[in-house]
Amino acid sequence: MLELSKGKQNVVHLEQGEPDFTTPEHILDAAVEAAKKGFTHYTETNGTLELRQAIAEKLEKENGIDADPQTEVTVTSGTQEAMLIAALGFLNSGDETLILDPYYPACFEDTLIAEAQPITVPLDEAKDYEIELQVLESKITKKTKMIWLCNPSNPTGHVFSKQDLEIIAEVAQKHNLIVFSDEIYEKIVYNDTRHISIGSLPHMEDRTITVNGFSKAYAMTGWRIGYVVAGKKLTATLRKLHYYAVLCPNAISQKAALAVLTGPQDCVREMVSEYYRRRKLMLHELDRIKSLSYTKPKGAFYVFPNFSSFEKSDEVFAAKLLKDARVVTAPGSGFGKAGEGHLRISYSVSYEQVKEGMERIRKCLEQKA
Repeated sequence: MLELSKGKQNVVHLEQGEPDFTTPEHILDAAVEAAKKGFTHYTETNGTLELRQAIAEKLEKENGIDADPQTEVTVTSGTQEAMLIAALGFLNSGDETLILDPYYPACFEDTLIAEAQPITVPLDEAKDYEIELQVLESKITKKTKMIWLCNPSNPTGHVFSKQDLEIIAEVAQKHNLIVFSDEIYEKIVYNDTRHISIGSLPHMEDRTITVNGFSKAYAMTGWRIGYVVAGKKLTATLRKLHYYAVLCPNAISQKAALAVLTGPQDCVREMVSEYYRRRKLMLHELDRIKSLSYTKPKGAFYVFPNFSSFEKSDEVFAAKLLKDARVVTAPGSGFGKAGEGHLRISYSVSYEQVKEGMERIRKCLEQKA
């Protein structure tokens, strides 16, 4: 979609997956100070101990996860690195992984890179994407090794309930599976929604790989800094791959991340408040479109409407919106078979852009009708 939109004038981008805010001032200051003081060399392979300790404190306080910063916390070059080394570390040719569909595409692709087989588990939009034990277990074979989880979800914005997570945990324990939990959107939740880390559930500490970072909640996508947390045995494997993949994480970004964890959190509340305002506007505009169905997102900054009543092919429909309305969206089929007929629309752009983009989409559909 980005390629198709190149060179076009007056285009509204509702496909982006990153905040439009600038990284908060106190984080920038910490990075500049670190650079000026010469903190520009290799660090410890697994990240500085002070940062790993700060991460461990955050995990205990906010997530209910008890992690040893010496042996169970690894600072990575963003969450993408963590996903890849987890796939390469624990999947062999012929293994299978379960992927909740709709899914974040890297889960699928990293499984293929590891020469394993991704097995999708369709989640029913009509049932608010809840996890069904029978459906999940029906996909299990002797080859199944891992379950991929993105919570809150990209692309749907769904936040899995404690009951959902308990079902996943039950299946993982029963069949001796690893659970990979991407929690990068954990702080971007709305109303009374509560994010729960599956790694905090009983008996899950040694089979869960929890991944998080600073990109979404702190507008730090370009800093490429995140972390992966797992039991000592799992971490030993992850660290071997981490070393040969990146040697060590970015030094200055580590100082910025430390400022995130030890500094004020007002910036997060302010950004989430603005996302909520944009979300309210987007949902209002979607409600004005007849024959459209969607599930209200509880987290992240996406909504995933079903436009199949207008056009069966989401790719064709996305291309039409670009051509006729000059609005860029992300076709849902890129997020799995369960995403077919949907578009991922982001409200991580300005309020004005959300308003303009949604008005264009609505008018385009009204003309078509």
